[in-house]
Amino acid sequence: NSGCDNDCCGPNCFPLADLGEPNKLIDNCFLQERGITVGGWIAQSYTWNPYRPADKFNGPMTWTDRANEYQLNEIYLSAGRAANTEGCGWDYGWKVDSLYGTNYRWNTAAGLESKWNSNQFYGVAMPNAYFEIARNDLTVKVGHFTSPVGYFAVGTANNFFPVLPYTFQYGEPFTHTGLLATYKVSDKFTWGNGFVRGWDNFDNSGNPNLSYLGTATYTRDNEDTLAWVGLFGREPNLSGANGGLSTRYLQTLVYTRKFSENATGVLQSDLGVQGDATQNDSVARWYGLNSYLLWNQTCRLQWGLNGEWFRDEGGFRVGQALPTIGSPSARGYAQPVGFDGSFYRVMFGPKYFFTPNLYTRVAVAADWYEGKRNSLGNLPFDDFDHIDEMFEAGRLAAEEYLAHPKPKEV
Repeated sequence: NSGCDNDCCGPNCFPLADLGEPNKLIDNCFLQERGITVGGWIAQSYTWNPYRPADKFNGPMTWTDRANEYQLNEIYLSAGRAANTEGCGWDYGWKVDSLYGTNYRWNTAAGLESKWNSNQFYGVAMPNAYFEIARNDLTVKVGHFTSPVGYFAVGTANNFFPVLPYTFQYGEPFTHTGLLATYKVSDKFTWGNGFVRGWDNFDNSGNPNLSYLGTATYTRDNEDTLAWVGLFGREPNLSGANGGLSTRYLQTLVYTRKFSENATGVLQSDLGVQGDATQNDSVARWYGLNSYLLWNQTCRLQWGLNGEWFRDEGGFRVGQALPTIGSPSARGYAQPVGFDGSFYRVMFGPKYFFTPNLYTRVAVAADWYEGKRNSLGNLPFDDFDHIDEMFEAGRLAAEEYLAHPKPKEV
């Protein structure tokens, strides 16, 4: 069968769903009667880098950041109960997630995971630990939870590609601690407001201030959705001005279009601004576009195409991602200062399901950078030079020729 209309796959033509529900580990009457789900996954990867960087890092790429090396990315466990009043009455919910693997380094919060992890590459993170209560169309979430920003989500199995976008890694928060109230105004519009302890922060050890968190989602009759998330508050800077904290604003816009039952397109934009952020007390800005085209060729075989542009104006965001206050012992891309320029990525690959609980992903990605060398004279990829060095040498030679052209021969 070439499509999924009748959910029929394989030589014996059986429904793929009959093999089990994805990511569900335990399913019995006790849990079903109480609306509790228990699930998880094991995700592992190997990234081949033809340039074989000596430091074994794939530049500023993260999640799959180690070059030519096996990674146990995530052993992910999740348990919870969704609060659902169906628009009438009271209900409650909760969720607790934990993961072990190399991806822990990107999902930590200052004052939480920083208290128990000591390994450079492997550790434990707790992205979710919250309680929620619902009344009619209002739901209030309290605790520690993954950020609603953008299209990509914490937990690699929640995404088509195993590679983290620049927009997420360097432009957006991973988790929040605080309160978020969401109200379903109508079947088409949902609005949320709350206060959190800033970006990836659990207590006062990283940031003593509260930030505003807002969300809004509009769904059209054709099921297209437009989602906005905004964050406004004081966050750490590099200048040391104002006690090391200055005002930051971030917004993400995600438009999702379903072209057919088997094809979906996604377009995301990011915009971040922070005053007195850089080492010379200037304003930092970061922004970009991230797009996806996803196609279900059959019930088992899916294809994905991704294109991304991320601009780090002032070199404030893309630099040494680790260690952080939340991951003080972790090791990552060893570049102490950032890059003032644009980062690009084109990525393509399949996702093939052997069963609903066993699949493989292959992503072929090309990443490149256009911009200035950092203050150390380095470029971001392949031991801070390599192919970029060749490009830079050619560019400098061309500029030298244009500035001092040779006389024409007679």
